[in-house]
Amino acid sequence: MPDSRSSASAAQSPHGILLSGLLLLFLFRVVAQLIQALAPVSFLPPFETWQSGALPYPALVAFQVVILAVCTHVVRGVLSGRVGRSSKMGKRLVVVGWIYFIAMAIRLLVGLTIAPAHFWFGATVPTLFHLVLAAFVLVWGSFHRAEEGHSGVLEAKGSL
Repeated sequence: MPDSRSSASAAQSPHGILLSGLLLLFLFRVVAQLIQALAPVSFLPPFETWQSGALPYPALVAFQVVILAVCTHVVRGVLSGRVGRSSKMGKRLVVVGWIYFIAMAIRLLVGLTIAPAHFWFGATVPTLFHLVLAAFVLVWGSFHRAEEGHSGVLEAKGSL
């Protein structure tokens, strides 16, 4: 069990704060679409804007709940200091995160330029939230790599 000093530094780490913020952004996306499905409001984009149509909505919500549960577990572990860092895990997460991020950035670029009417490429809002999830994976990977002296994705920003 970690001592209080490691828990305190984990809670103050930029990784925990960034992971929490990204989790809240994704939670907003899930709740906003659910609101638009059940009781639409005028201040949010319509339901169709949140949905690419690649998955039926009930399946999408089920996957989103699983993603939220996993991300919440990760955030709680990082903030509490209970998660050990693993350089190997960090490297894998950073590689997967960059592949995911680049793929979704290309999807967004194609959707905004040459295929805006395509159901998958033209789904801007879902793509933006895929970028949020990719950023979550990158920050999680950066957390694991921080122990070996790399701050990963945070390195470019300087000290956070």
